[in-house]
Amino acid sequence: MKRSLPDRIIFTYQGDGDLASIGTAEIVHAANRGENITTIFINNAVYGMTGGQMAPTTLLGQKTTTSPYGRDAKANGYPIRMSEMLSTLDGSAYIERTMVTTPQNVIKTKAAIKKAFQVQLKGLGFSMIEVLSTCPTNWGMTPIESMKWLEDNMTKTFPLGVFVDRTKGLM
Repeated sequence: MKRSLPDRIIFTYQGDGDLASIGTAEIVHAANRGENITTIFINNAVYGMTGGQMAPTTLLGQKTTTSPYGRDAKANGYPIRMSEMLSTLDGSAYIERTMVTTPQNVIKTKAAIKKAFQVQLKGLGFSMIEVLSTCPTNWGMTPIESMKWLEDNMTKTFPLGVFVDRTKGLM
């Protein structure tokens, strides 16, 4: 869409099952080409909309409906760290990982998303904000328990921060 309508703001909103599995080739090549789009990537470590199956981002040991004994690296591989992977590509202009467990983190996430859209408006290339999010229903937890679990567990595998920022002096 961005190539046929270059003056339009284009963004994708994708979960971990989509972006890190079904759409991996597309997102890698979009980032590598430096497509001037913004991607908002919601990572809750499961296929949250289709029953809680193991996703490419499911943590080692994490139980899901398709890994009832927990994800095993030998059998299932390791969680894919999309922000780290995409940040190695020259077309990626801005990639940051945030989370939404507290009001302060929501404010930081909002600022990161705003910056990602500014990167697009300036025509600087591909931008992505990975948002660590909870899935209390499929994790079998209360919302409060799931926020604590995210902070205590997910951030070890998926540390927060800016992974690439090629906007210095351009914005």
